Amino acid sequence: MITNMYLRTYIYSGDVLEIEEYFSPREIGKKYPRTENRNLTNEQQKERNARYARKNLSRIINTNFGKSDLFLTLTYAGEQPDDEQAEKNQTNFLRRVRTYRRKENLPELKYISVTEGKAVTKDHRIHHHIVMSGMSMETVISMWSHGRVIISRLDPGTDYTGLANYITKEPPRGVHKKRWRQSRNIQKPKIIKKEVKHGGKLINPPKGYKIIQQDFYSSDDTGTSLYVKAIKIGGADYAGGKAKGDTG
Repeated sequence: MITNMYLRTYIYSGDVLEIEEYFSPREIGKKYPRTENRNLTNEQQKERNARYARKNLSRIINTNFGKSDLFLTLTYAGEQPDDEQAEKNQTNFLRRVRTYRRKENLPELKYISVTEGKAVTKDHRIHHHIVMSGMSMETVISMWSHGRVIISRLDPGTDYTGLANYITKEPPRGVHKKRWRQSRNIQKPKIIKKEVKHGGKLINPPKGYKIIQQDFYSSDDTGTSLYVKAIKIGGADYAGGKAKGDTG
C-alpha cells in the first residue's frame, strides 16, 4: 500500500525557527535506501557536505549563543606553529579561560572553535576562530600570548548563519578532521517532525515569529518542497522587541 504524505520538520534554534516540508510517497512497512548521495562526483559530495555542515553549525550557534557572548580570532606573530602545536596552543587557551571562569563563579564555558590557514602560506597564516561565552574582553586578550586577538561581542540579530558560513569557509584541516570543536555542554536544536496529509501550501510560523526567508521548490519527480525561516519577535537579541530592520 502506497501512502502519499508530506513530511514537515520544525527546527527550533534559540529564537530561530526553520520549517522544512517535502513530499514523500512511501509504501507502508517498507524500508527505503537513502538516494540523495547517488551519482555525485567527489567535488559535488564535498560541497554537499560543506552546506550541511554550515547549516548544522548555524543552528548550534543560534541555540547556544547571543549578544552577550564573544567572537574572537587568535592569531600568531612571527614563526607559525605546525598543526599539532597550534591545537595545543588553542587547547591551553581554552583551559585557562575555563579555569578563570570557575574561579570567578561564572557559568561553565561554552565554545565553538575552528582553525584555519596553513603555516606554510605567507598570505594565509594560521589562526583560530572561537565563539564563546561572554566575559571580560580584556581578560580574554590577556590569556593569549602568541599574537594578536581580534575580539568583539556578537551582534544582536539572533540568526548567526553568516558567522557560521564565515568560520567554515575553508575545508577541514587534514584528512577526516572535524570542521569544528565544541564544548561538551553545547545544546542541540529542538527538532519536531510531523506527517502532513495536505501539504505543499504556504506555511505560516507560530504567532510571535517574523519570517525572514521563504523558499518554494517544485519538481515533477519530487513534488513540492517548502522552506521557511523565522525569528521570534522580542527574543533575547532584539532591542525594543522588534526584528532587525523592522521599522513598524
